Amino acid sequence: MEKRLRQKFVLVAMLSVAAALALILVVINAVNYQSVCRMADDRIEAIVENGGSFPSVFGADEARVGQEETSDASVVILEELSATYIDRSFDLDKRVADIMDKEAPYDTRYFTVTVDDDGAIVGVDVNHVAATTAQDACAYALQVSVSGAKHGFYGAYRYRVVDADEGSLYVFVNCSRELSNFEAFLGASAAIGVGAWLLVLVLVVIFSRIAVRPIVESYRKQQRFITDASHEIKTPLAVIGAANDVLEIEAGESEWTQSIAAQVTRLKSLTERLVFLARMDEDATQFEKTDLDLSELTEYASEPFCAVAESRGKKLVRDLESGLHVRGDISALSQVVELLLDNATRYASDGSEIELALKKRSRGGVTLQVSNAVDAMPEGDLKRLFDRFYRADTSRNSQTGGSGVGLSVAQAIVEAHSGSIRAQALDAHTICFTVTLP
Repeated sequence: MEKRLRQKFVLVAMLSVAAALALILVVINAVNYQSVCRMADDRIEAIVENGGSFPSVFGADEARVGQEETSDASVVILEELSATYIDRSFDLDKRVADIMDKEAPYDTRYFTVTVDDDGAIVGVDVNHVAATTAQDACAYALQVSVSGAKHGFYGAYRYRVVDADEGSLYVFVNCSRELSNFEAFLGASAAIGVGAWLLVLVLVVIFSRIAVRPIVESYRKQQRFITDASHEIKTPLAVIGAANDVLEIEAGESEWTQSIAAQVTRLKSLTERLVFLARMDEDATQFEKTDLDLSELTEYASEPFCAVAESRGKKLVRDLESGLHVRGDISALSQVVELLLDNATRYASDGSEIELALKKRSRGGVTLQVSNAVDAMPEGDLKRLFDRFYRADTSRNSQTGGSGVGLSVAQAIVEAHSGSIRAQALDAHTICFTVTLP
C-alpha cells in the first residue's frame, strides 16, 4: 500500500510540476516569438511608410559627422541638404527613432518587389541584402502571391504585402539572426525545464516516503483494527449461532430464531468481506491465476440465482457466449459474479428481469454485464456505489439486508485481475454493471 501511495503522490506531483513548467515555457517563448515578429513588423512599417526603403533616421548626426571631414563649402551644402531632409521626414524619423536604435538602418537586411495589377513584376530592389538575388526575390514574391497571405514568414524572411501606386509592394525583412536566437533560447529553455523537472522528480521521490508516512501509518492502524475486530466478532457470532441452534432444538424453530440465524449469517458474511478488503489493501491476498473458461464459470456461479431471483419475485435471463477464456482466480471471479447477481436480485424492481450477459470484446478481452430495472436511479455519481458502506437507499437496504461492501469487494477483485468495473444508467430506470477483463 505504501508503494502505491508513493507512486500516486509522485505521479500527481510531477504531473503538476510538468504542467506548470510547460505553461511557463510556452508563455516565455511565445512572448519571445511575438517580440521577434513585432520587431520585424516595425521595420517593415518603417520601410512601407518611407516608400520602399529604410529611412535614415539620424540625418542630423550624419550631417555632424560629414562636417568633420569636409571643407567649409561642403559643410554649407550638407547642412542645407540635411535640414531639408529633416524638415520633410521629421515625423517619420521620430516614430522610427522611438522603436529602434541607431543601428537599425545598418543591420536591417531587406528587399522589395513591386508587382502590377496584372501580376507582372515591375520592380525589384535587392541593394540592401546580400544573401538574396533578384531572381530569388521574384520567386519569393510569386510564392507569397500564390498563397494569398498578406503577412507572415517565408523562410527566414518576415514579409508584408501593401498596396502601391503601381500595384502591390512586397517587403521582405531578413530575420535569420533573430530566429536563430529564438531557436537557441527555445532549446536552452526546454533543456533547463527538463533538467528542473528531473531535479524535482529526484527530490519528490526522496521525500515522498516522509510525505506519505503519516497517511500510511493511519491507514495501517485502521486496517489492523478492522482485521482484529472482525476476528473478535467471529467468536461471539459462533456462540450466538450455537445458542440459537440449541433453542431451535429445545423449543422448536420460530420467527425469532430464524431472524437470529439470518442476522448471524449476515454478520459472518460482512466480517469475511471486511477481512478480505483489509488483506487486499495490504497486498496480502494472493490469487492463483490460471487459464479458465469464464463462460462455464459464469454459468455455474449464476445457476443458484435463478431460484433466488424467482423467490424474490424477479427473473434472471442469461446470455452467455461460450468458449471465452481469461486468466484469473476461479474462486475470486466466481465471487464477482455472485456479488453482482446478489446485488441485482436484492435491488431490482419487483417483477422485473435481471439480464446477465457475457460477450467477447472486439478489441480483445471479455465483458460481463449485469443490468436490472430499479424503482429510482441513485442520485449523484454512480461511482459512489463502489465506496465501502455506501448505500443509495438506506431504508430499502435495511429491508434487503445490504451492507454496502459487496460492490467494493467486486471492484477490488476485478482491479487485481487488471480489469475494470463501472456502473452506468442505461435509462431513467435501468442500471448496468459492466466488468471488463483482459
